[in-house]
Amino acid sequence: MVAKIDAEVGDIEALLNIAGYTDPQSLLTTTLESFELTYKVNVYAPFMFMRECVKYMRQKGGKILNVASTAGMTPRPGWLSYASSKSAVISMSETLTAELSEYGIMVYCVSPGRCATKLRKRLAPDEDPTTIMQPEEVAQVICNLVNPNEHCLDGQNIVIRKSVKK
Repeated sequence: MVAKIDAEVGDIEALLNIAGYTDPQSLLTTTLESFELTYKVNVYAPFMFMRECVKYMRQKGGKILNVASTAGMTPRPGWLSYASSKSAVISMSETLTAELSEYGIMVYCVSPGRCATKLRKRLAPDEDPTTIMQPEEVAQVICNLVNPNEHCLDGQNIVIRKSVKK
């Protein structure tokens, strides 16, 4: 698929890994199948896309932006699969920053906090979505990072949280 995109569109300048999956459960209720599915979506897919895109990006440089979560940074009882998979995304991003710098490839990781997505609504149906971050706010940060003029934040896990108005 990546080869086809490169052939049809031209140089791959940026890759955005934003997919996420979760089925929150505790250690004792998490099945191996659920754990594996979480890792396939949240870790294996970004790994495969990065590996394939870098084959093309290393000629002219580029940007990789991985979306993790604040869940990957702090303990989340009942969220073992999701939290550990997002922690893996953060670590992969930090490792690849050093590994890919010689090719002019910048790697970013964005870790949003609570965000009013369809998934969030399913997981927290009683939460007022107007009180938490909106997807457009996360998208704006991502757009700023993939902007060709941004060259200062490589290698950072950028935490995005909604500011609380006082």
